[in-house]
Amino acid sequence: MSIRRIVLLLAAALVMLLILPVLGRYGAYIVYVITIASIGALALNLLTGYCGQISFCHGALLGVGAYTAGNLGNAGLDMSMALAGAAMMTASVSVLVGLPALRLQGLYFAMATLAAQFILEYLFRLLEPLTHGVSGLMVQPAHFLGMDLSNDRGYAAIAIGLLALSLIAVSRILRTDVGRRFILIRDSEIVARGMGINVARTKLWAFAFSGALAGLAGGLLAFTTRIAAPEAFEIALSVDYVAMIIVGGLGSLTGSVIGACFVVLLPEIAQRLGEAMGAEAETAAIREMVFGLLVIVFLIYEPRGLHSLLGRAIRRLRQGRRGGGGLGPIPQHGNPRPSTRTEID
Repeated sequence: MSIRRIVLLLAAALVMLLILPVLGRYGAYIVYVITIASIGALALNLLTGYCGQISFCHGALLGVGAYTAGNLGNAGLDMSMALAGAAMMTASVSVLVGLPALRLQGLYFAMATLAAQFILEYLFRLLEPLTHGVSGLMVQPAHFLGMDLSNDRGYAAIAIGLLALSLIAVSRILRTDVGRRFILIRDSEIVARGMGINVARTKLWAFAFSGALAGLAGGLLAFTTRIAAPEAFEIALSVDYVAMIIVGGLGSLTGSVIGACFVVLLPEIAQRLGEAMGAEAETAAIREMVFGLLVIVFLIYEPRGLHSLLGRAIRRLRQGRRGGGGLGPIPQHGNPRPSTRTEID
């Protein structure tokens, strides 16, 4: 992410903070739900989109962050310290989940992460002193750096700021040697080993960074909803996050945010349409089917996601404004090889 894009990102975050007072409670709720989902999608995209490690336990990792932050907040720690603790704990658990990746690849490792999802779900119900079992852990309101967060707009403001910092941090990581190793491992582990890269250590770094962001998202979710319950972090949540990065765009920071907006807003829009047409029950019944069909359509017709689709639309719009002059693109014979460039935006 260039300096120009960082400035634009910070300007966008500032604009969102300025309009928060105008939004009602429901508007602030939508903002922080999308923002928290964006941080979680960014975490999974770092692991899957940039390092090529498929994970189906992302929802459970958010649960680790939620329970950790909730317990630390209930113990009297400031929200900032609780979120930092949640990030560190979830990073540690994520590294443990990633250990099978040192020997397993592809579908076999994906099944290992699915097993980790079910194990963590069971632990959420079993460790009652820490999680309060099936009834869930009630999270007390907490101060953030000494500031009292008395309404949803306060939580939305914190979430917006943390999302901006997360985007900048991940973009910086991807421009380091470690980030370049992530991309090389995704493209070919054999080539990475041939270049002398320690693949095992690099994968564990990817799990650590991804887990820290997942813990941050989970901690924010616990403080905003005031409860951490096992049913909130089941396999369905992991599937939602996989859908976010597929629809938004694998290997794209902007795509993580776009995918989160799509997955969060689609059910809300469908519900409003159902209420307007007086068909709430029918809308709820077909909502999941429509969502699944949309994911399949993106996989077939737009595998690079909405980020790529919007990028092409913007480029065509710019070309149209320029008047379409010139000789146009040089025709190519045969089928050109598709671009595999990774977006470090």
